[in-house]
Order: sequence, then structure tokens, then C-alpha cells
Amino acid sequence: MIKVVINWSEPVEIFSPKKYNTDEKFIRHFQKFVSEIDSPLFEKEGFYCIVAGSLVPEEKLSVVLIEESFGKSIKEKICRKKGHMREYRCIYKNYGEETIYIKAGIIESLNTKDSEEVYKKIACRLIMDNSPSCNELCEIDLLDVEIVNTGNYRPLKK
Repeated sequence: MIKVVINWSEPVEIFSPKKYNTDEKFIRHFQKFVSEIDSPLFEKEGFYCIVAGSLVPEEKLSVVLIEESFGKSIKEKICRKKGHMREYRCIYKNYGEETIYIKAGIIESLNTKDSEEVYKKIACRLIMDNSPSCNELCEIDLLDVEIVNTGNYRPLKK
């Protein structure tokens, strides 16, 4: 059984994707923006969650994308991603008029040795529990993964 506690950061506002007239420009500027985030949390390995919507007057956010960054920082994972970027194109296409935000999720405690396989299972469990619209469903058994989200985890489930 994998038991993990993930502490989520405050959302960092990015921008509205349709500010750019093509998905390629959006992706390039998104990666540049993330590379310039001045937060030590994005320099760590862990998980990241992209959400869309508004924080004011009341928080109305939807989960768009969840990914893991085992073996590299969250910044590296996002900024070095190349080739087919179906997930980022999905954000551009479906959330173009909304403001998007990014949150970093850092493991506070894990009851097993961390590995890429463990991170992938945790990410898949997060995806299964929160149904982000730009992720594909995972095809692995997740009954042995228990997650507790802490910090500013909303709109993720606790």
C-alpha cells in the first residue's frame, strides 16, 4: 500500500491562453512563464496541477491537468517538454477565455521508497480522483494508493 501526503502551493496565475493567436505561441509563452516563476517549490520534484477559472469573488476553479516530475524539478518537466503536447493544446482549445493557474504539489511524507513507478501511480490516482479534462485516463491498478492532499489543494479532492 502506497500512502502519501502531498502539500499543494497557492495557485500562481499564468494568463488566458487565447491571449496568443496560436497554440504553439501559447505553449512557448507558457513554458517561458513557468521558467521565470520565482518559487523554490517549482525547483523541486513532485506534482503539478493546472486549474482554470477565477479566484475572486469566490473560488471557482476546475482541474485541467495533473502531471508528475520524478527525477527533475517541476520547472524542468514543463520547460523541457517537447514534441506532441496534446495536453497543452487541450488547455489552449478548451480554456482559452479563462485564466489558468498552476500549483506545485510536494510530497510531505511517503511510506515507501520513491521511484518513477510510485510517482506515476500517485499521479494516476490523482487523475482518477479528480478527472482533469486534459489528462488521459491511466490503465494501471490504483487500489493500493492512498493520497492525502494538504495546503491549498482545492479544487482537488482531499
